[in-house]
Amino acid sequence: MKTVQTRIALMAGACALVFGVSANSFAQSGQHAQHGAASGQAGQHHDMAGHEMMQSMEAMHQKMSSMQMTGDHDHDFAMMMRSHHQAGIDMAKAQLKNGKDPQMQAMAKKVISDQTKEIKKLDQWLAKHKASSK
Repeated sequence: MKTVQTRIALMAGACALVFGVSANSFAQSGQHAQHGAASGQAGQHHDMAGHEMMQSMEAMHQKMSSMQMTGDHDHDFAMMMRSHHQAGIDMAKAQLKNGKDPQMQAMAKKVISDQTKEIKKLDQWLAKHKASSK
């Protein structure tokens, strides 16, 4: 049981770290745009791409932080991982839409494929295992 608690704590900490770093990077890109570093349509496209990724991160963070924990660590882990994987898919879709690098495009396609399969497995598990208070 402690292993599941540790995993959840590590995942939440990693999400918080990523969210904090991403938010800082996004804020800095906005500051640069205000100072003329990103101007015209290319700058707007860049801002929109970053905005899409930030939206998916914020949605995941909001959903995970507002989840009602059941005390059933297996169930709580599955719920949180589902949200985490969906955010990965959303970010990968933004990469496919806005990215240019072939290696990152291939990685985004793999993330979508892999995480979609993982979500399906999590959904199947959640359907069979209703939360029990432990």
